[in-house]
Amino acid sequence: MVEPARLRDALPTLALHRRVLGEGRWFLTHESEFATTVEERELQIKAPMASDEQIFLVARAQGHRVAGFLFVTTGPLRRMRGTGRVQLMVDHRLRSRGLGKALMSACVEWAEASPLHKLGLSVFADNDRAIKLYERFGFSIEARREREYVEDDGSFRDDLLMCRFL
Repeated sequence: MVEPARLRDALPTLALHRRVLGEGRWFLTHESEFATTVEERELQIKAPMASDEQIFLVARAQGHRVAGFLFVTTGPLRRMRGTGRVQLMVDHRLRSRGLGKALMSACVEWAEASPLHKLGLSVFADNDRAIKLYERFGFSIEARREREYVEDDGSFRDDLLMCRFL
C-alpha cells in the first residue's frame, strides 16, 4: 500500500533511512553522517502539503509498518522549481517484492499531473537493480560522472545522473 506520508511516519522513515544507510553501499551518505532530526523529517513530510511540486510517499507492509519511502523535492530557487529530485529507499528485508515499483509508479503518476517538467535522480553506476527500476519508469541516463566518489578503501565509484521528462 502506497500513500502520502503522515506526521506519525517521521520516526519510522528516519529509522528506515538509517538502516538503509547502514548497509554502506547504495547511498552517498554514511550512516554516521546522517543527522536529520525528527523535527526536520516532519517538515519534509509537511512540505508537500503546501506545495504541488513536492511529495513524500510511504509504502506500508503487513501490519501497516513503513517498508519504504520516496520523496520528491525541488530546489529553493525559482529557476530550480520545475525539476523534482527523487530519493527512494526500501527496507533491505523487503526488496524484490514490488515496493520500489509501487513507489515509483505512484511518483510518476503524481508527477505527470504536477507542474514539474522533469524528474531527476542520482544513482551509483554499479547499482544495476535500481537503474533497471528507473529505466522501467522512463528514466534515462543524462550524464555519467566518472570516479566521482572515493570509497574508504580508496577505490572509486561512478555516479549516474538520470532523468525523466514529463
